[in-house]
Amino acid sequence: MKIALLGGTGDIAEGLVLRWSKVGHEIFIGSRSDEKAKGIAAEYTQKLNELGIVSKMQGMPNADAARAAEVVIISIPPEHAASTITQIRDSFTSQIVVTPVVSMAKKGKVFTYSPPPQGSSALQIKEALPETTKLVSAYHNLPAKELSQIDQVLDYDVVMCGDDDEAKAVVKRLTEEMQNLRVLDAGPLEASSMIEAITPLIVNLNIRYKPQHFSVKFV
Repeated sequence: MKIALLGGTGDIAEGLVLRWSKVGHEIFIGSRSDEKAKGIAAEYTQKLNELGIVSKMQGMPNADAARAAEVVIISIPPEHAASTITQIRDSFTSQIVVTPVVSMAKKGKVFTYSPPPQGSSALQIKEALPETTKLVSAYHNLPAKELSQIDQVLDYDVVMCGDDDEAKAVVKRLTEEMQNLRVLDAGPLEASSMIEAITPLIVNLNIRYKPQHFSVKFV
């Protein structure tokens, strides 16, 4: 499958890139800068080569990456996600778009959930996208460091929301290609705020109990 990661230079992006490259997907690394995108793609390719994995990866501007892909991951800081999508809106047609974006604010020593006026980052991003795309909210709570260690088993749950069942089925399949991750469908995109709101709690715990890496597992 052709997968683009817009803002593919971030922490969570690295883990997704490496793990999906390992199982043979074609990856497009997007960035505002073509030079930066190509440089990061070269770094990821080198890491995979050192593990004996041959990858199909290219770096390119965000607009080109989105246009080339079947699935687009929005790995962009929350303060820039919607505006970046708006700038390259013409690059989106009927792709599946996945958002792990969470709006947070730091108050003193802790992070709190700070959703945009739409009610969640997912709904803000939906507003910026063409109606022909299929948006799924997922991957908010995966620990980036463990995700990028591609031989490490991740015994966590990934909770997703979305309004298109076929798109959620594709995201479920892609997620389950990463060993031991379990996908839980929490319903429509409107429910994304409940999942996003868990993320600051996990971030605070990770800071407080460093070097442990917390995530989510429902039992």
